[in-house]
Amino acid sequence: MSQSGMGADQSLRGQTLVRCAQLIEAGQYDVAVTLLKETLAKNPSDPRVLHMLGMSLASLEKPRESIRHLKYAAQLTGDPEIYCTLGLAFRKLNQIRDSHQALDQALKRSPAHPRALSAKALLFQGTGQIEKAMELVSGALKENFDPGLVVQYGQFARQLKRYGEGIDMVRGGLERVEIPASQREELCFVLGHLYDAEGEYDKAFESFQRGNTMAGEGRVNAFDRHMGGFRKEIIDGMPRADVDASRAVFIIGMPRSGTTLTEQVIAAHPQAGGIGESAMINEIMHAQENSALTQKLADQHGEGYLKMLQEKCPSEKIIRVCDKMPENYLFVGAMIRVLPGARYIQCVRDARDTCLSIYFQRFGARQLYARDLKSCAEQYLGYLEVMEYWRSTLGIEIMESSYEDLTADPEKQVRALLGHIGLGFDPACMEHHKSKNAVNTASVGQVRSPIYKSSRQRWKNYEKYLGEMLEILDGV
Repeated sequence: MSQSGMGADQSLRGQTLVRCAQLIEAGQYDVAVTLLKETLAKNPSDPRVLHMLGMSLASLEKPRESIRHLKYAAQLTGDPEIYCTLGLAFRKLNQIRDSHQALDQALKRSPAHPRALSAKALLFQGTGQIEKAMELVSGALKENFDPGLVVQYGQFARQLKRYGEGIDMVRGGLERVEIPASQREELCFVLGHLYDAEGEYDKAFESFQRGNTMAGEGRVNAFDRHMGGFRKEIIDGMPRADVDASRAVFIIGMPRSGTTLTEQVIAAHPQAGGIGESAMINEIMHAQENSALTQKLADQHGEGYLKMLQEKCPSEKIIRVCDKMPENYLFVGAMIRVLPGARYIQCVRDARDTCLSIYFQRFGARQLYARDLKSCAEQYLGYLEVMEYWRSTLGIEIMESSYEDLTADPEKQVRALLGHIGLGFDPACMEHHKSKNAVNTASVGQVRSPIYKSSRQRWKNYEKYLGEMLEILDGV
């Protein structure tokens, strides 16, 4: 090939990779995977393509295929960034030892690598080793300032009840002008939680408000347009996948309504497991939204989801697996056709506490309504209408599990949850916080503690700021 031809190929490859990076940033992983696989076929040893393909496959809940490409890319280059991505892919499979080993390889090559240090700290936190996580982050910050590690320091300080230390560190971080806007926003939320834990509610609300203002305008989901695709006659006309999905347990509801706690309680049972918040249902539904669901596609989607469950929970003794992606409530009408036999648990919590807790959580671009108290409340009303519609239309049992009941009388509610999914009571579920299962969500600090009641009626601490939200939720 001539030099000009090689140059043209390199230019085309560069354009393709830029396009793939844009697709990954936009969350269009399936399109990115198609382009990356075409590019990889022309040069199977291109580490950058292998890395991007591995990241995209991990986001599509295909961790084993992702790991295969990432391992090869890491062997080719020894790049610490690739080892970090590999470590996070192992974490998705709950292969904690392999995850640590990959991150150790990154740190061997770059001992102060912030992403690797952060990922290792999260592994320690997720497996209940919070002191070890704090020690790692604290030591790293003594050597080099990194805003992401300051965020973690604040989060760990809150979990360890070292609130004053956390406040001092986070406030010091916010004073540094070079911190990027996204991390400055995140630090505001961390500071808000620390002030809240200290009982400094005015300072806490000011910090949360500042973070949400930086995030942008709130926006409620277009429920009417979405639900128009799930009229009863449309659902009845959908083919039913030829699979048995009785292993799947979907824990749905609004975010911050007790979904993580519910999953951890169930997953502590010796015959149950949990996969955290899987994006696979969302991916399936978005891939399907512009085309009819044929029998072939229904079977493919159902088989693909169950294969993912098998990869993440391969033990034969695990007969129930929880998927606690809250927003799956939007798709129940199609899920009952694609995954017949699955169980559903709807987590509910005081609407005022739920909406306030959502406002206090940094969701980024994932939940635009979370940025404003008014839109949080409007989203909540829309969610209630959706759930009422499913109950009146689908003819399936959706168990309603109250956060307040679970925290007031844990054993009674745990027995009811286990009974709903066909499991007998096991005392291990009452000590879920002692489980060795890794936890990888924003609620990790709470679920690593015994069931407690202190988050009930939290909204009363902020009542003077909640006028419009309370008006919208009046009577709910």
